[in-house]
Amino acid sequence: MKNVLLGALVLVTAACGAYRFPGSSPASTGTVTGAVVSVPCSPVEQADQQCAGRPVAGLEIDFANGEASAKAVTDSTGHYAVTLAPATWSVHLVTHMRVVSGPAQVAVPSGSTVTASYVLDSGIRVPVPQQ
Repeated sequence: MKNVLLGALVLVTAACGAYRFPGSSPASTGTVTGAVVSVPCSPVEQADQQCAGRPVAGLEIDFANGEASAKAVTDSTGHYAVTLAPATWSVHLVTHMRVVSGPAQVAVPSGSTVTASYVLDSGIRVPVPQQ
């Protein structure tokens, strides 16, 4: 009987720790937002008329910190947002394009928003003339 009561006490104690009262604040998190664009926009661009980049839609961005992982997907305008636990997260863009600029890691503080934007090489090049 003593073991049954002890087991019930452990079960109730564990369940109470997981319960959140209505209206209570969720666990601390932070947000990472940004945009992903690719350049160049065409094979030939004049130096004074280079495009700022084309949005990369549907790109998966993976975040990992050794204990957890998460992912975000860019929308039709190349923007994304993901809510993460406070930590330093490694970032991996799932693409065949080369990453030209953007952080390989992001530090996410509790209750804050961090911006991490990326520029990718679209691979557009001037065709080589056939000889």
